Amino acid sequence: MSTFQSFAFVVSVVCAALMTVAASAQTAAPVPPAPVANAPSAAAPVAKAQKKLQKKPQKKPQKKVMSSVVVVVTNSRSVALSELDATPSGETLPKTIVSNLAPGQKTSVSIATVKSCVFNLHGAYADGSNTDSTSVDLCKDKNVNLIE
Repeated sequence: MSTFQSFAFVVSVVCAALMTVAASAQTAAPVPPAPVANAPSAAAPVAKAQKKLQKKPQKKPQKKVMSSVVVVVTNSRSVALSELDATPSGETLPKTIVSNLAPGQKTSVSIATVKSCVFNLHGAYADGSNTDSTSVDLCKDKNVNLIE
């Protein structure tokens, strides 16, 4: 073997040994230092750091309490009520609150009052007639009496 070949062989063996040590150093568990007598405990800062890293129990999201009002709807007409819609004042999307209420009958419904208690009411009857009431404050007047 020439000098160059033996040098290359030695270098490759040394590099292989260094790589093995470096790889095992990355995967091996760290060895804690030996405690020194009369020295402050090193475990105290570690314990505090571990407590900070522990996840705090997460609070459950609180459900938003929706305010609502219970309204009694009475159909005092001689024709069945097909549908009664309530639209919050200032909005455009109505919500059906009563369907198919026979003449002389009444029912209680819960209506969500998110922003306001003022609603526009639109009733449709089985005979094709309609009725409209605008700016009705359902928090003050909890009775809707549909009359001829």
